[in-house]
Amino acid sequence: MDVDPLALRMARSRINAAISHSHPHPNFQALTFVKNFRHIRSLLTQVDHISSGVDGILMDLGMSSMQVNNPARGFSVLANGPLDMRMDPQASLKAEDILNSWPDSEVGRILRDYGEERNWRLLQNKIAQARLQGGLHSTGELVDVIRSTTPGTKGGRQGWIKTATRVFQALRIAVNDELKTLEDSPHACFDCLAPEGRLAVISFHSLEDRIVKQVFLKIIGEEGRDSVRKIKGGEDEKELWIRQTIQGSNGTILTKRPITPSEKEEGFNRRCRSAKLRVIQKL
Repeated sequence: MDVDPLALRMARSRINAAISHSHPHPNFQALTFVKNFRHIRSLLTQVDHISSGVDGILMDLGMSSMQVNNPARGFSVLANGPLDMRMDPQASLKAEDILNSWPDSEVGRILRDYGEERNWRLLQNKIAQARLQGGLHSTGELVDVIRSTTPGTKGGRQGWIKTATRVFQALRIAVNDELKTLEDSPHACFDCLAPEGRLAVISFHSLEDRIVKQVFLKIIGEEGRDSVRKIKGGEDEKELWIRQTIQGSNGTILTKRPITPSEKEEGFNRRCRSAKLRVIQKL
């Protein structure tokens, strides 16, 4: 499931290639849908899998390199392109609309709350000034505004890149309504799980991770209590990652602390270094 049809087209070809080499069961099916995870129940009803529930669901909240590396999508701080940032190309709202037509105070709130940018007031004022001079219409123009607020003595190139990354993150979240979706989707997925089914969520920045943590606590019930798992001899090595859990009336959080990439994993893929994995299991 993905709202980006291009991502799904790439996924289908890779899935088909994997299936052709793995010789799955004759009844095996791999289905793809241009939908958000918040709509998972209606989709499962269509394919008649909802009656017994789902054994496992993985939500990967990260952007793909394909999306970041395409200047036309407007996600990259290093390549000039349109101020788009839509995951769903059929959606109407673009980053350009927010920067040029939303109230100044709302732009500032987005930078503060979604980008966790400490310099949000100055950036808000700079964006307002840019409107008076014709507005912002490309990622390059936005980056120029950001660089003007980040003196070379404060972090140099890395300083403005970090600021730009936070600003672009804030705009992307607003354009795609990502936080509301993130609050709703785990509930929808958990409801579709079979008994002992698991939901795993990979997030890539602290704002997402905090929401996942809070939503998981709500799902299992507020009376959740900590439990330290004792590792028994001969236990399945694949489950040794479960150390401390939080038990509730509806389920168990299997990762009191999120799982993060190892140095070896980061060596293979540096973009995974901020990833955090949390897992919840239904009773």
